Amino acid sequence: MKHSKASILSVALIAGLATVNAAEPLEKDFKYKDALKYYHTETSALLKQSLLSAGFAIDETNEVDDIYLDFASRALNAEKERIERIRDALASQTCSEGDGQCTPPPAKKKIDKSKYSPGFGHFLTHDLEPGQAELMRWEHDGSIVQDYAVRVGLPPDLVPTIKAYVKDMGLLDIMTNMLYDDPLSPGDAKWFTFQSPYQKANLAEGSTTDELRNFTWNVERPDKKWKSDMHWFNTADELSHEEGLRVLAKGGFDQVLAGIGEKMGLDSLNIDSFGFVAVTNCDRGFIHTDWEDVDGRAFNFLVGIESPDQAGPELIVEGDFKGEIYYGSNAGILVGDGTRHGTRECDHRAYRGVRIACSIYLSDVTKDNLETLAGDTTSIFPPTGKTAADWVWTQGGRHWSKKGGRSLVDDVGRKPFNVEDEMEGCKKHLCIRDDDEGRYRNSCMKTCNVFMNDEDYKPGTERREVYGY
Repeated sequence: MKHSKASILSVALIAGLATVNAAEPLEKDFKYKDALKYYHTETSALLKQSLLSAGFAIDETNEVDDIYLDFASRALNAEKERIERIRDALASQTCSEGDGQCTPPPAKKKIDKSKYSPGFGHFLTHDLEPGQAELMRWEHDGSIVQDYAVRVGLPPDLVPTIKAYVKDMGLLDIMTNMLYDDPLSPGDAKWFTFQSPYQKANLAEGSTTDELRNFTWNVERPDKKWKSDMHWFNTADELSHEEGLRVLAKGGFDQVLAGIGEKMGLDSLNIDSFGFVAVTNCDRGFIHTDWEDVDGRAFNFLVGIESPDQAGPELIVEGDFKGEIYYGSNAGILVGDGTRHGTRECDHRAYRGVRIACSIYLSDVTKDNLETLAGDTTSIFPPTGKTAADWVWTQGGRHWSKKGGRSLVDDVGRKPFNVEDEMEGCKKHLCIRDDDEGRYRNSCMKTCNVFMNDEDYKPGTERREVYGY
C-alpha cells in the first residue's frame, strides 16, 4: 500500500514534536523551522531516497518543501535516539549481576602504531568478543608467540566496574598520586584499610560507617632490579580477597574464565589473588615469568585500567624475540607457564601520568602443582607455606568447571578451613607493620584475621547472601 507524502511527514512531525515536548514545553508561537535548532543531523537526502523507494516519482519528492523534509528527518533521528535512551535505561534496570551488559562499554582506546618501536616485534590485535580467547600471534607471519600467551576479549562491564570500585573505595586516588607524592623505597611496603563502596550503598538508614567491614590492602615496591618506580597494590587478607571476587562477578568476569578454561583445555579454575600494578617511569622492563612448571594450569591475567593519552605500548611479551603491545580496551593479556613478559619502558612524569593494570591470578589446582602455587610470593595474600597450601586446596574448582555449575555470580565460597596462630602471645596492634614484610602477620594468622573463620565465612552459602551484594 502506497502512503501519501503527507501521511509520512505527519508521522515524522508527530514523532519530532513528541521528542521536543519531552525535552521542554513548547512555546505558543512555536514554528517548525524554530525546531531545527534542536537537531543537527542532515538526512534530507536519505529521506528523499526513502520516498523514491516507496514509489514516489523524483519530481514528487522535489515538490516537498525542504524545510519540512529536513525537520521530518531530524525528528525521526531524534525519535530513534529517544528510543535508544529508553532501551538503555531499561537495560540498566533489568540487567543481572555478571551478565556483562549493565553499564556502557568503556571508550575504545586508540592504538597509536606510530609509537611502535622498530626494535620490537608486534602482534595481531584484532577485536575479540567477550570471553573469546586466542593464542597471541606475531603480526608479520601469524605464528604463535608462546603456548600460554593469550589475548582474551573483555566483557564491556569489566573495566568500568573495577575502576568504579577502586575509585569509590579511595584506592584509585592513592594509586594515582602515591608514586609522585609519597613513593616507597625499593623493597619497602605499606598497609591501607578501606571500606566497601558496595556495603556503604546498602547501609541501612540510621546506621554508621562504624558498622562496615574493614578491608586490608598492602602496597609494596619491588627491588631495584625492576629499574622502575612500579608499586604493587594487593588484597592482604581473605575478606578483602572475597570482596575483590564480588567486583569481578559484577563485571562479568565469568565470561573470561569460561573462555580461558575452554581454550586451554582445563578442568577447573579459581581466582587466587586480585591486585594492581602502577608505574610512572621504567628505564628497562624486567623480563620474567610469573609461573613455571605448573603443567600449563596457572596464569596471570592483565587488564589495562588507566593509561596516559600520550602513552605508547605498555607490555612486553617475549617469544623467539621481544614484542610490544597495548593492553587496549577490548582484550586482556593472559600470561601463563613459562611466558616471559615485562613492563614496557616508559616515562609519564612530565604530565604526571600513571599507568595502572589489574592483575588477576588464576589456577587449575592439582596435587602436582599445589606446592608451586602455594609458594608464590608475588602478593602478601595468600601467604606462603603449609597453611597457604591448605587454603589453596580449598579453592580448587571454585569459579569455573568444565562440567558446569560453577561461577563467580553464583559462588558458594571455598571449602571449610580454619587456622590457628603459630606462636603464643600474638597482639592485634602488631599485625600491620611496614618493616617486617608480613612475617609477624603470617605467624599470627588467627589474631590478625588473615583468614576468615568459618562461622563468618559460611562455606556452601552463596557469597551475595553472605555479603549482601
